[in-house]
Amino acid sequence: MKQRIHRNGFRAAALAAALVSALAACGSGSGSDGGNTLRTLQSLSPSQFDPCGPANGSESAYIAAIYAPLIRTDPGTGELSPGIATEWNLSDGLKTLTLKLQTGLKFQDDTALDAAAVKKSLEQCLALENQHIPALESIEVQGADTLVIKLKEPGSGLPELLGSRLGMIASPAAREKAGDKFGAEPVGAGPYRLSGFVPGSSVTLAKWDGYKPAGLPAAKVDQISSQLISDPSAQVAALTGGQVDFAWRLDYSAPKALEGTDVHTEHSLGVSMTNLSIDRSQGPLADKRVRQAISHAIDRSALAKANSAGLSDVGATQPYPPGHPFHFDDLDGTYAYDPAKAKQLLAEAGHPDGLTLRGAALNSPAFINNGVVVSEQLAKVGIKVDFEAKDIGEATKGFYVEHKYDLMSSGMNAGPDWLSIYRRLLTTESAGNSGNVPIPGGDEAVARANAAEGEEELAEAIENATKVVQEEVPIIPLYYSPTVTAWSGNVTGGEQSISLNGEADLTALGLE
Repeated sequence: MKQRIHRNGFRAAALAAALVSALAACGSGSGSDGGNTLRTLQSLSPSQFDPCGPANGSESAYIAAIYAPLIRTDPGTGELSPGIATEWNLSDGLKTLTLKLQTGLKFQDDTALDAAAVKKSLEQCLALENQHIPALESIEVQGADTLVIKLKEPGSGLPELLGSRLGMIASPAAREKAGDKFGAEPVGAGPYRLSGFVPGSSVTLAKWDGYKPAGLPAAKVDQISSQLISDPSAQVAALTGGQVDFAWRLDYSAPKALEGTDVHTEHSLGVSMTNLSIDRSQGPLADKRVRQAISHAIDRSALAKANSAGLSDVGATQPYPPGHPFHFDDLDGTYAYDPAKAKQLLAEAGHPDGLTLRGAALNSPAFINNGVVVSEQLAKVGIKVDFEAKDIGEATKGFYVEHKYDLMSSGMNAGPDWLSIYRRLLTTESAGNSGNVPIPGGDEAVARANAAEGEEELAEAIENATKVVQEEVPIIPLYYSPTVTAWSGNVTGGEQSISLNGEADLTALGLE
């Protein structure tokens, strides 16, 4: 459920003339081919466009326009609807999923998109080991329009899983041809194709004339040209100077900076949050009382307000935000800010005089700033930790492989796919479980959710899983991340483009 916190409509004003001049090369609303171009901006820089490749989130908006989904997940509500699959049904005690597929579809390389291609695409994706189908037994083709996925155990969350990155179907022929370069040469069946990419600078999508509706709307513009700009002043200058029509994931300072202009801004809370990842495999954090102490020592509301420029003061103690069907209000008080309780738990764990921990922070302002404030708050209960800023590759290797850090300041996206997030948080074999130390009740909680039949039973199982997360503290949630989106008056679909995961649904956008 998308939660609006604030929205502003403003009048034009001139800002940062030098930056505007530097950005003028971004062009106007007409592409070089005479077609209409939507000029966009985002702060993060993608490195590849394969939904089955390593993800850092910055590629999400682009791949969601390049690939037709097997099952469509509505970006704003999380509801499932037909994509390549027109219908689906779980049977055999939730162990068999049968999907009926559209016929006559093709990929952007003109190869056929039928059941055999979907099977091969899924198998290629799973082979890369960045995506998983728990308890998978087989993927079978029954004619050109029917796919059957069989599991060894119940899997009520499989449709949601196929509505995520795993279900973005890629051309098997193109993947075989490109090999490990496929992330730079993506071929899907969506309304847009990748036509240009300058790492750290720009991404360009072009309308694909061969698109046949498969969950996504047809392209509304001929081209989407995206500038990758992280500097807050440059972001504002591009918007107010007329070089950009639409922007997402803007700096938290943008709403205030855009006051008095014609640029519309909106900030909202979704299912993205910041957190402290925990290595439970060694050291003091192997004791859950220490993890619980850290959680009680953090003033989440103050942290959120300080590090979101006042856009939000909503702290997080569970994966989903208030208002979401899988947010449980009665669990909100589990980790109230309580330094005295934190000190008591530390003493019980054998650390009455405090302790020193090792920390890393992903090299992004939000995660670095969280590390600074968290360090200050933990120091008040006797816990000393300094967070070293590291790029994502170095940080994750140091944390998950080399076990050089006890804590990592990072973030996660719960999304509509509850199976992936709770599997990541609670299962022994999860890639997010540093050291793969079993979590008491974790595997059982995920299995219970996977065996749930009906919405009520699923909600009860998810609540139970959330209680296990809070009791065992496999991560420490901090706050739900506000996301800032802005657009000029010539843009259509601005509000509809805002996604639960903080990304933009580029297929919703057009120009007047």
